[in-house]
Order: sequence, then C-alpha cells, then structure tokens
Amino acid sequence: MWPKSRPTRGLLLFALRNLLLYFLLVNAYLHLKEELSLLFLSMAFAAALLVALVTVAFRLRFYAALTAALLSPFLLRGLLFLIFTLQRRAAPGPDTDFLYFLFDKDFIPALLPYVLIWTFNFWSLRRPAFLYLEAGFNALLILIIFWSQARYRITLYPHPSLFAAALLLFLLGEVLVLLLSADIGSAADLSVRPRIAAGGSDWPGRTEARSWLHFLWLVLPLLLVLLFFLLGRFNQGAVRRGSGLMKPTLFRFDFSELVKLESEIELSDDLVLLFRKQGPAERILLRRFILSGYDADRGFYRVSKRGLEDLPVTVPDAPEEFHDPGYASRFDVRQEYFFINLDPTSLIGMNYPTRVIPLSNYEGSSFQRIYQVFSRVSGAAPEELENPGSRQLSREQRRYYTDYAGDDKVRDLAVEITAAAEVTDRYGRVLAIRDYLKENYFYSLKPGLAEDGNQLSHFLFRSGKGYCSYFAFAMALLCRSLDIPARVAVGFYVDPSLEVMNFYEVRAQQAHAWVEVYFDSLGWIEFDPTSTTLAPGEEYTFELGFDIEKLSSLIEEILRNQHRLRPEEAEALALKPQLRRFGRELVRGLTFLARLWYLLLPAFYLAVLTALKTAPYLAFRLARGRRDKIRHLYRGSLLRLAGLSRARRGDESLSEYAVRLDEVHDLKLHAWTEAYLMAVFAAGFAEADYQAALSERTRFLTAFRKTFSPLKRLAGFLNPLSSPGREG
Repeated sequence: MWPKSRPTRGLLLFALRNLLLYFLLVNAYLHLKEELSLLFLSMAFAAALLVALVTVAFRLRFYAALTAALLSPFLLRGLLFLIFTLQRRAAPGPDTDFLYFLFDKDFIPALLPYVLIWTFNFWSLRRPAFLYLEAGFNALLILIIFWSQARYRITLYPHPSLFAAALLLFLLGEVLVLLLSADIGSAADLSVRPRIAAGGSDWPGRTEARSWLHFLWLVLPLLLVLLFFLLGRFNQGAVRRGSGLMKPTLFRFDFSELVKLESEIELSDDLVLLFRKQGPAERILLRRFILSGYDADRGFYRVSKRGLEDLPVTVPDAPEEFHDPGYASRFDVRQEYFFINLDPTSLIGMNYPTRVIPLSNYEGSSFQRIYQVFSRVSGAAPEELENPGSRQLSREQRRYYTDYAGDDKVRDLAVEITAAAEVTDRYGRVLAIRDYLKENYFYSLKPGLAEDGNQLSHFLFRSGKGYCSYFAFAMALLCRSLDIPARVAVGFYVDPSLEVMNFYEVRAQQAHAWVEVYFDSLGWIEFDPTSTTLAPGEEYTFELGFDIEKLSSLIEEILRNQHRLRPEEAEALALKPQLRRFGRELVRGLTFLARLWYLLLPAFYLAVLTALKTAPYLAFRLARGRRDKIRHLYRGSLLRLAGLSRARRGDESLSEYAVRLDEVHDLKLHAWTEAYLMAVFAAGFAEADYQAALSERTRFLTAFRKTFSPLKRLAGFLNPLSSPGREG
C-alpha cells in the first residue's frame, strides 16, 4: 500500500493526511453540531479508512472497489435494521420504533464525508501522485468550511486566535504532507518502472501529465493568499460588527488604528472589561487611540511621528511614568482595568495617562490583564475655555491638526454654522458645530452607501444619519476647516450612572469615537457630537445596563483577591531607559514590516529558494579540486531535473536513471553521468578529463533548454519540493 523502501514514512504520511481530513470533518460538523453526531461521523470516517485499506490490499480495480465501498455502508445499515427489527419484536415500544429514524438521521449526512474520505484514501494509496491533487481539494474544502466565519463573533471557535492557529496548523500540515509525498512518490510504483525494466519506454503523454501533477504544490501559495483574503474578509466583518471601530487581534479584540466610515455596522454586547475609578469625572471616556492623520480616501488614522503629541498605547512590563505636558485645570483620576475580552497589551486611560502600573494576576483569575492608570483629567470651566491662554502648537503639529483635505463644501458648512450662531471665539465656534451636529442629524447603524464613494459628504449633505464615527469625522473636519486644531479619539464611552461599588462594566457596543479640540494652555478638551436621536423608522435597544449576576460575581472575585494585586516587578526595571526605548522602536519596526507581509513573504520565499537552488553552483566556485567541482555541477543538474519532477527513483542507479530520461527526452544525460562517475571513481582525473566533463555538461544543458520551455524551467526552479536523491 505504500513503498516497501519507506514503510515508516508511508505510515506517517497516511496518519498525517487523515488527521488533516479529520480536522476538516470536525470543522464541518461544527456548523451543524445541533443536528449531527460527531461520534457517528467519526465512526463513518473510521469505516471509510478501513474500506479503503481493504480495497487497496485486495488490489481491486477502481469500479469494483467503488462498488464495494458504496455497498458496505448499506450492507451495514441492513444488518443493523435487522437487529433493530428483532429488538422491536422482543421489546416493542416508542424507543425501539425510533431506532430506525435515529440511525438514518445521522446515516444519510455521513454518506458524503464517507465517500470523500474513501476516495481520497483509495487514490492516495493506489496512486501517490494523487496526493498533490488532494492538497488542492483540501484547500477548496477548507475555504468552503470557513467562508462563513467573517463576523465579529466567530461561531466555530471561541476566539480569533484559535481560529488563526487552526488555519496555520492546517497549512503547516499540508506542507509536511507534500514534503513527505514528494519522497514517497519518487519511490512508489507508478506503473512505469516495469516497462523501463523490461526494456520498453515510458509513454510520453503519461509522463508529461504525471510530471505536471508535481507542480500542484503551487496550490499552497494560492491557499495562503486565499486564507489571508478570508481573514481579511473576517477582519472587515469584525470592524463592522465592532461599532466600525474594533478589529480582531492575535489575542482578543482591539481598536483599529485606521477608522473609515462604513455603510452599515452591527453592535455586539460582549463583555470586554471591568473598570474602577477613584476621583471625580462628569463623563467617562476611556481613550485607546488618538487619530491625528486624515486622508479623504482612508479616513482618520493614528500617526506615530516624532514631534506630534502621541500618548503611549502599550501596557509596559513594569511601572512606568509618562510625560505630563502640564496643562492647566487638571485633576488626578486613578483607574483600574480588568480585561476580559480585549488584547491584553492595549493601554486604555482617561485623557492624559501619567503613570501606568501593571498588576500581577492571580491564579484562577477571570481576567486576561489587570493594571492601574493615573490620569490628568480636565476640569476646565466654560469661562476658562473662552480665554484659554497663549500656549501654541508647533507649526508641524498645527499642520496635522488643521488638515481637512481642502474640502470646500466642509469649510462652507462650517462658516455657515458659526455665522448663524453669531460666535467668533474658539470655544463658541466649537460648541456651535457640536450642537449643530447633535440637533440636525440622526443616529443610525445603517448610514447607507454613497453613490460617489464619499461617505462623509453623503452623511453631511444627503442622508443626515450615521453612527459615532460619522459625527466625530464631521466635527473634527469642520473645526479644522476653521483653523481650529482637532483630532478624533476612539475608545469606550461609560455611563457614569451605571456604577456598582465604583465598578463599571464595559461592553463592545460601548466602543465610541469623539473629538478632542486644542485650547492652548488647557490642552486637548473632549467633545462628543454624536446625536442621541434615532433616525426615523429605525429602532435599537442599547442595553448599557449591567448583568447584575455576572458583575456581582466578578466584583466579588476582585475584592476577594485585592490583596494579591501587586505591581509587577519585571527585569525591565533594571534596564536603562535607552535600552527600553530601543526595544519599543524595534517592536514598532517589526510591526511595520509585518504589515508588508504580502511583499516580505514572497521575497523571503524566493531568497531561501534561490539560496537552496544555487548552492551547488556556489560550492562549484568555492571548490578547489577538479573532482569536487564536477560533483557539485552534477548535483546542480540533478536538482534542475528534480524540480521538473524528473527525479531519480529510489532503486535506480545513476546510469539507469540517465538512460530512462534519455529515452524519453534525449537530454544527453547518460554521457554527462558517465563523465561524473569517472570524476568520482576513476583512479586519475586529469585536466583533459575535467574539460571533457565540462563539455558533456554543456551538451546536457543545451538539450535541457531545448526540451523544456522557459516557463517550465521557471516552474521547476520555484518548486520547493524537488529532491535530487542520492548521487552515488
């Protein structure tokens, strides 16, 4: 059933292949787990394997094997129905009457995976070249199975990290299968070797068709691209479901550093974190990112640029102090965050965090991460905002915070709003814009799709409805068009009235966007322009209340373990500040490179492949002896042929291998092989012999280029599964 020369590897390949097939079966079952039985499907899977092994062992032809495979489950069904009949006669009643129905409920759906598993195993055991086709079928199956997973809440896995890990393991498993099958296939009996041994020649059409099967490894890069597309589709669906602001990360969920306006969003009530506050605050806005940059096509985005005021965004490994800009009319607010379903590296804080203290988590904790934040929160009175002082932004900062992409319609509207309000000072104009948006526009989760692609213009001048990002975008740009520095902030809105023992629960639907406007010596002041009036004909239930039972349980857990929440003492405390800054810059650089995966992965792949394929020629240049030079050049020739699936078989000598290929392709390989054998085994190998060997290699290369087109040679070079086999 698998090559006798490689029984262990063949058995490993068989086990790995079927593990991947079972993975597909289980994930397909998860879609219908309420209707199907995994135990029954597993039994069908095992039965398919057994029947495939038996039909291959008895060397049945395909149609006879197919007939036996199809009859086997129905014969088993008939036998079981006979047992059910006898059981019903012995003990009549509803339980025995329903045995037929209960069996068929799982039997009929199990037929499809049974047939697929049998087919894959029959052909893989009978024709090892089918393994390459199987990889393509598996790629198609996994895309079909996972296609529906494009929402914020994954239905098949508890979290995106598990979803991504499953896809990665599947992909690595397929790579390993193809690596093993390349070697197994070269040693397997493909019905050609008997003809060669008998002095016959291989049928060129069969050889050509079979050789192209070895290039189905190209399915793997295609699968990788499709999986990235699938994850990208999931990411877009996640952003829409996370109030248009959140996205999945490796660990949990987090806010996006780029926010664009969606035509429709959904809200999720997943519990994200618990929050505890000590200190006054009339409103609670927990900021995650500052979005300073603006692009008319992309939206607002986070700018990490030296000279711009950008707050820390990552929780440090140890207590850390942050710069306090010294804005006036600020007071301290202490916060504690207990993460449940948010990326544990995310730093959230009210207004200006000046100190962050990560706290050690306790055993059995319900929380992913716990830390404290000390913030300077504005308490400026209206009269102070009307006369904010004279502290100015730098020219570079002002350029960023007043950029509105030159949209004349936005500026005209801003002038119209402030003129109608008859205000000239900065604070008055900001309030006029905020109140105009609140009073003249509606809140909607379905703003609609703009015909011209300009969602903001569609909101301001046509539909008049949108969610929080629309209002924040509009206010920030209206202010900027009047030369008032403004930026968008994203995070969570927390209702101060929904408090239990100074704790607040924060859910995903509370993800929010608002505006921060610069007031000189008072710094950045928060304004929320989002309307609370629903669009006509739309109804939403914003359940900002808490689950008292769940919340009470979590609060009780925190209070019970309060004494165990101590500041984390990490080795980072002993590091010099310069080294820590270097580490942060390194992480930032790696993050930037990770965003270019679509360029870096192919480049890395080509670099490694080029190094492997050109290694013999590099060794030829470095070798000093004539024999070693010929040995390396010959290995390079074998590598070229192996890339085109013309590898040497396990039981062939080099001469037999050369004769076989010359009979099919006339590659002049036999003469080149004889020259190589002379270089390796002859008692003497003079300069004349060396030059003669180089001449034979030149003849081989000329025939090689005539036989295989440039496209085929390129595909052979890109084939990572080529193995030249042993040389001697």
